[in-house]
Amino acid sequence: MDFVWKTLNVAVLVAIIYKFARKPVASVLNSTALSAKQVVDDARSAEKKITSELSGMRIQISVLEKDAVEMVASAKKDAENEKARIIEEGRQELVRMKEQARFTLEQERRKAEDVLRNWIAEESVRLAEGKLKKEMNQKHQAKLVKDYMNQLNQFEGAA
Repeated sequence: MDFVWKTLNVAVLVAIIYKFARKPVASVLNSTALSAKQVVDDARSAEKKITSELSGMRIQISVLEKDAVEMVASAKKDAENEKARIIEEGRQELVRMKEQARFTLEQERRKAEDVLRNWIAEESVRLAEGKLKKEMNQKHQAKLVKDYMNQLNQFEGAA
């Protein structure tokens, strides 16, 4: 009999719990299920969003890689152009320097010729003076004066 009372007490207790706890437990279970469903839905939408962002980032990376390749190619082309320009400027500078050196050499040659001519002229005059001094003695001077006077007398007689 004790068993029957215990069973009856348990049955009444389950009935009371069922009557009063059914709605709150059902709502808690329902809200938990809804909450779980919401979490799953949020996770799926976040996954879709992250997947689309990842796809967009991959596209951006691809575009950036193409831009980087183009920039490197452009930089190489610019470097080659700059190299060619610098080489051409160097050639032009070399030609200018050669012309300037040629001009300077020509000026120095002319200057040296002028100095040499002046030296030759001065040396010629000095040598001539020395020779004249040797040849000009008293007798020679007297003869030159006499010849000059004779020439003057001839011109006076003719006049």
